[in-house]
Amino acid sequence: MPIESIFSFLTYPKNHDKAEEKIEGIHIKPDGGKLSKMLAEVFDSAKSKRDVPVTFDAANQVNETREQLLAFFDAPKISTARRLARALQDATPGTAGMGLFFVCLGSDEGKAGARVVLSRFAAEEAVVASKKGGALSVEFVEQVFLKNAHTYKAASYRHEAGKADAWKGVATDRQLNHGAKAIADYWIVDFLRSDLTTTAAEGTRRLAMAMKNASRGSVDRQVRGEIVAAAKLAPNLPPRAMTIEQFCDQFAMSPAAKEAVKAAVKPARLIAESFRFDADEFHKHAPYRQIELDNDVTLTAPTDTFDEVLQHRKVGEEHAFATRGRIVDEKLRSNR
Repeated sequence: MPIESIFSFLTYPKNHDKAEEKIEGIHIKPDGGKLSKMLAEVFDSAKSKRDVPVTFDAANQVNETREQLLAFFDAPKISTARRLARALQDATPGTAGMGLFFVCLGSDEGKAGARVVLSRFAAEEAVVASKKGGALSVEFVEQVFLKNAHTYKAASYRHEAGKADAWKGVATDRQLNHGAKAIADYWIVDFLRSDLTTTAAEGTRRLAMAMKNASRGSVDRQVRGEIVAAAKLAPNLPPRAMTIEQFCDQFAMSPAAKEAVKAAVKPARLIAESFRFDADEFHKHAPYRQIELDNDVTLTAPTDTFDEVLQHRKVGEEHAFATRGRIVDEKLRSNR
């Protein structure tokens, strides 16, 4: 469906000299031109692996950004859109630079209510310096926007009048192929005041259990070795957004190892859910690495210190392990 209203603002990082000035904006009527068509592509963009479900954080059922969003839904005009632009500017770090912010309102065929897409595109200093007259113009907006039309951050929300909705949305970062490793925290956490819908604990636990079950269930020694190696290095990962498939890609797992991990995720749709990796939670559910030898000896030690407490060397076709320590317990078991 066509976009009904477009509002655009030039925003600066929060510590920029011009950050305290009034944010310049313009109301652009969709006219079928190049700018409108490009924004329509953003508005109607197909689901991507870089899209993540997000939920507004709430204190006593109140979230400031959501309140600003609802105010815009109720009265879509430049003053209500500017409040969202101000919130973005107040959350933007200096490393993100200047940006061109769009608030686009429209609807989807066959669905009740309206939908808003918030998007931010990088603005280069040289282009900004060419602006004249102290105000935005359609020509200036096109100049900045079309230069970076395929690299942007966005978030989409739906609202039906009279309903307590718009708590959940979808955020994306189409700048991931241009140096960024994950959706910037300032976009989701600081501006949208949100978090991923799948919690860090829930998503990390799901990953750890899938890796543990895959390593136990695979008959391929190489696959098991890859999974164990990834588990050993996993605690070094930063707490950033990822899916289980992206985790496997992070450690360059072979197709066979990746499929083994993915096959252990039930239901399969959860493979594509994003979560923020939590190293401590991962260690809770995959704390031990185990090796079984053909002489019926099983060696078990914490995953992250296995190679430190068990010295390993190869002797021909066999493997020799050595360790030392005080005996603190001894027991018989009916199984391994």
